Amino acid sequence: MATGPLRGMKVIDLTVGDSGPFIGMQMGDGGADVIKVEPITGDWARPLGGPGLFDHGDGPLFMGMNRNKRSIALDLETTEGKAIVHALLKDADVLIHNFPKAADAKRLGLDYESLEKENPRLVYCDFSMVGRIGPEANGPETDLTLQARVGLPRFLGERGAPPNKFGSNYAGVSSAMYAMQAILAALFWRNRSGQGQAVHTSVLSGMLATEQNYLTSSSDPDGDIRGFPVSHLEPPSQGLETAGQRVEMGFNYARDPEAIDKLFDWLGVLDKVRADHPEVASRHLGNQDTQMLRPYLLPALKTKTYPEVYDKMMELGIQWAPVHDYGSMYADPGILEQDVVRTVEHPVRGTVKEVSPSWAIDEAPAEIRLAPPLLGEHTDVILGEIGYDAAKIAALRASNVVK
Repeated sequence: MATGPLRGMKVIDLTVGDSGPFIGMQMGDGGADVIKVEPITGDWARPLGGPGLFDHGDGPLFMGMNRNKRSIALDLETTEGKAIVHALLKDADVLIHNFPKAADAKRLGLDYESLEKENPRLVYCDFSMVGRIGPEANGPETDLTLQARVGLPRFLGERGAPPNKFGSNYAGVSSAMYAMQAILAALFWRNRSGQGQAVHTSVLSGMLATEQNYLTSSSDPDGDIRGFPVSHLEPPSQGLETAGQRVEMGFNYARDPEAIDKLFDWLGVLDKVRADHPEVASRHLGNQDTQMLRPYLLPALKTKTYPEVYDKMMELGIQWAPVHDYGSMYADPGILEQDVVRTVEHPVRGTVKEVSPSWAIDEAPAEIRLAPPLLGEHTDVILGEIGYDAAKIAALRASNVVK
């Protein structure tokens, strides 16, 4: 039995790939019954990640985007397949899709205008790549091309050098969070009005919203652009090497105004800094001195062990963090204490680790109830719930309508 705030809600998730499924997963984390309707061949993201990574064939991208869902595999191009989806939607609260083309939903009879007549309380989320209007609405897009379109690569690299792509599927996942917000807003409105509605959002609009502060700060064509708008163009940081773990450090907001002085004194280089730079001889060191201080800081930190650096940073209240890889991150007590890693039983793989939902509320906590499903793992159960008996299910399976 789900305990989250969305328990009792039924969500039909028609999304595939590396962003849309994250919307349904968030709703599943919140307690909703999320039914993932997949093609007979499965979500195209299932095998991504390299052969042999998972014994049952599903790769990390799929596994990371599809927990807390039940899977039914069917052919939407068949009359019987369409009938099954329409039966599922009769009492559904939410439908999510990310069909590649604007006309796909209409062709399949899954456009909002058609479904509203059958279920006026339905909240219908159309999550596209660049929106459904304009000359490029039906063009192929990926996370990489969307990053380029909104200028995200300019935030990586350094001034005067070519931009760099962001390493993760940042655009899709970030935009999926905005889509989740829109769905919740529409559900809130339904609670007031009794009426469902269509929600339209895209990866493009989500990424532009994410960059709101930078776009605003750069919007004056006659202004002298400095400070915050171009702070990301400083040389990229690779962390600071200690005798063990690398660390990242910022001199901002230290509780003690003498914290940086004390740090460099502890490192044994404060006197040399002041001798080499008379302009700081009579004032405290601070964030504005970061680049000047790095040549002194780097070799001095290498003489200190990570535990020594940890204790000193905590004592002085300086912004800092270890530079983790995945192995060390999942051994960090500061992360593990936040209950960020949970386990769930997978029908083939056994116990698997999942990253916890990012939010927590006291009275209706989010939870991880279901491992990412096998393709069609729940087809028979779901069909049974909408009135199909064993003989009918067997016939559908034999005709390759369902799997």
